[in-house]
Amino acid sequence: MNSNSCDAGNGDGAENPTDEPHVAEVRLLTEVDVADDAGNAGGMHAADATDSKMPQDRAEASVPTMSWDALEQSVRRYFAMWETCDFSDLDELFAQDCRYEECYGPVYRGLQQMHRWIGDMLAKQVVDSWDIHEMMHGLNPLGMPALSVTWTFSGREKEPYIFDGVSIIEFNDEGRMCRVREFEAQHSRVFPYGDK
Repeated sequence: MNSNSCDAGNGDGAENPTDEPHVAEVRLLTEVDVADDAGNAGGMHAADATDSKMPQDRAEASVPTMSWDALEQSVRRYFAMWETCDFSDLDELFAQDCRYEECYGPVYRGLQQMHRWIGDMLAKQVVDSWDIHEMMHGLNPLGMPALSVTWTFSGREKEPYIFDGVSIIEFNDEGRMCRVREFEAQHSRVFPYGDK
């Protein structure tokens, strides 16, 4: 991982808006969800804030029966692996044919490439922390569960670095992470008009 990467972490001086991660419910709609043949809005199949299980009424996909809490826990376990350097449970969390897209360009296809990448990173990087701020629930266009996770990463290679990011994490019908897309943001914030 280099100073532009988004693989793991938060660090010293990172501002966490709250002590506990915030979870928000987000409704994501696909084209089939927007309107029926008569043009009536409806058919929304997003997770309801009062329902702790994945929705089961999608004809297009077999949605896992895991709870949102279980999927969130999988993400927390993965983030913690970078801090502990213990990736022994990685194959439990990710699908064999997963796709992992780092924010600065590299794409890893399948668990074999992920293991190779992680080995390379462990040889040159120290992760100080990877703090989660929020997790937002939604469904991908196929009706499968997805989490949008905001975070702050802090690590060291030759020099220390810190940055913020978002990971969009999709799950397969076994509740394993099958696609991760990461996006990076500058950690420091400026207020050019004095508004905070």
